[in-house]
Amino acid sequence: MTSHHREPAPAPGPGDRCPGVLRTFPAADGGIARLRFPGGRLRPGDWAALAGIATDHGGDVHLTSRGNVQIRGIRDEPLLQERVGTAGLLPSPDHDRVRNIIASPLAGRLDGHHDLGDLPEQVDAALLASRDATGLSGRFLFGLDDGSGDVLAHSPDLTAVAGAGAARGALRVHVAGRDAGVDVPARDIATVLVDVAAEFARRSGGAWRIPGSGGVHDLVVVALADHPHSAPGPPGTAPGPGTGVGPRVGWIDTADGLVTLLGVVPFGVVSARLAEFLGAVDRPSTISADRVIGLHGLTEGMAEQVVRVLAPMGMVFDAASPWVEVTACTGLPGCSRSLTDVRYDAADAVRTGTLPVAGPQHWVGCDRACGDTGRGERVTATPAGYRVGRPRRTD
Repeated sequence: MTSHHREPAPAPGPGDRCPGVLRTFPAADGGIARLRFPGGRLRPGDWAALAGIATDHGGDVHLTSRGNVQIRGIRDEPLLQERVGTAGLLPSPDHDRVRNIIASPLAGRLDGHHDLGDLPEQVDAALLASRDATGLSGRFLFGLDDGSGDVLAHSPDLTAVAGAGAARGALRVHVAGRDAGVDVPARDIATVLVDVAAEFARRSGGAWRIPGSGGVHDLVVVALADHPHSAPGPPGTAPGPGTGVGPRVGWIDTADGLVTLLGVVPFGVVSARLAEFLGAVDRPSTISADRVIGLHGLTEGMAEQVVRVLAPMGMVFDAASPWVEVTACTGLPGCSRSLTDVRYDAADAVRTGTLPVAGPQHWVGCDRACGDTGRGERVTATPAGYRVGRPRRTD
């Protein structure tokens, strides 16, 4: 006789305070809720749902560095949960915060960018089927890289990389950004990633992330190598960060004869009205770990119309715009930890052409450096003004 007894799920992510839908984070401007979109992939209806949710709770959708979205100013959590559930954006209460999966947005759309197919959805399904995976912290990050290096550049805890020396039909697995020398067939990669992540959750002693070295890192590498679907891979060279990705924003003619538009919005803030229009485009879209919105599968005529409509609404498609390089934490008044209104200061520097450094830069109001992906320079508020640079590593 089949037993219907189920062991209780492990306690959710010990210690970390990453928000979800069922557990929001209290901020100065109200609660923060985070909705996960595996691979950063959104359907047109998802944008419409987000527009409605944002209208209920402050008016904006905030993009995160994990291809997810946040809603700020939450004051009615039951209403939020009802709206999210109705939209089908909370498939499992137990896995609310652990579905952090980033994927290359141009996969299969440019020559040399391997097609990832539905791997983000497969990894998500494997997560939802795993009781042990509920023990992961809300910070644990899965990555799927098309071989361009755009995802690997963010050093996810577990990354599957297409190409990069992997055997034909397999993906090479990296642990905390480091090549583990293990290949996994594409058909098995979701199972392997989730099994290894669950093993980490069981045996890591409550660690939030896989460290780049040491005993816990070695434990994960051994679990990966010992998995029945894994095999030692031939020596390979990991793709360089962003290799072959092309412009981070702009018009991109894709291999199928169609067009992808990549754009940013200042500070990753999408108004409810803009979210409605993004949904009205009625094409697949993505949010990258760099907070870049991708609209895919457009004809040239559609792409021209999208630019004409969305650019006046604040979406930036110009690769030379400083808004491609400048990001910031929330700052005052939304975050009481911040020393200043960081976004006002950063926007003023953009307007006046007085940015403190050229290239990518993330402005933060305190040393917690929320939202910093490690790309470019960090501009940190201090009592004496802004400091440019990253703290020295001590490990």
